Amino acid sequence: MQLVDNAGDRAALRVLPRWSEETSHMTVFDAAAALGADKDTATDNGIETLVVFLGANNALGSITQLRVAWSGPNYTDLVEKKNYTVWTPTHFIAELAQVVAKVKAIGARHVIWCTVPHVTIAPLARGVGESKIATGSRYFPHYTRPWIDDEHFRPARDQNLSDKQARAVDTAIDMYNDAIQHTVHDARAGTDGTVRDWYLLDVAGLLDRLASRRFMEDEDARPDWWEPYPLPDALQSLTPTPDSHFLASDDSGARASGGLFSLDGVHSTTIGYGILADEIIKIMTLAGVSFPDANGNARPDPAVDFERLIRHDTLVRTPPPNIDSTLEIFGWADATFGWAARALGVDPPI
Repeated sequence: MQLVDNAGDRAALRVLPRWSEETSHMTVFDAAAALGADKDTATDNGIETLVVFLGANNALGSITQLRVAWSGPNYTDLVEKKNYTVWTPTHFIAELAQVVAKVKAIGARHVIWCTVPHVTIAPLARGVGESKIATGSRYFPHYTRPWIDDEHFRPARDQNLSDKQARAVDTAIDMYNDAIQHTVHDARAGTDGTVRDWYLLDVAGLLDRLASRRFMEDEDARPDWWEPYPLPDALQSLTPTPDSHFLASDDSGARASGGLFSLDGVHSTTIGYGILADEIIKIMTLAGVSFPDANGNARPDPAVDFERLIRHDTLVRTPPPNIDSTLEIFGWADATFGWAARALGVDPPI
């Protein structure tokens, strides 16, 4: 197992404040509340915009482990919760309420809440075959690892999720997102007596609009609301245009597909995170946030410079020429050591 022992705890030691007995007990919410309370009446410091992007890990285990284990009554136990890969909507909403209470106590002028993306869009779980289970369906019969090709896939031998399991996980995520949306609506309406400047960034909808095999390449599966996400000109000018396929290179070593997800099949590439950052900037601009230039003057167009971002994204610009052999190594490591579940299943849920 080529991972640092107790990786999550070690990361917490680096991220959370521990320089005194008074602060050693702080969670990230406590630390944010302390930052929000640090205000200067002249400049109004503290937190200008707080982004809350939680919840993906409450369903991500379903694809990193390729199994669906719904949360049980002991889902709040820090040890027992590791046995679950998907939170029931009821359990998610209960924990979301605790997060909402913590966020309300943070002195942030604006708060952006992000919805949870559908985890089956990530290419770590690849839909098997060229055909969906039916015309107009979003789902393939099985989802397995990208290093197992259609010819060699055997459902009785290879780990996989069925179409019914994938649909169930997506439905749970839809219910997570309904709860997040209602949270923002109630805060803006001031249902608890305080009107808050909270916003919603629909990351789930954003990735759905970039989902290659689910919607982009299957017109019959597209719902009425669906339209392709308008990639910035700099990304559209790349050949091929970045998509949500697993990253692949051709015989010359150039990128043949993919570009939005990194080689772990879950996290974004630099340009993928740039798209997310650009959407956050749009909401911050809507909230009246000013983006100063080097001279302190407000930038007329604070959008992400994707030309610059492409130059820094070496994975997309010059991908490894041996990705096919790398996938074979990933496949061997996963079959031998359970690489995907170990490497990608260590983060705690919300």
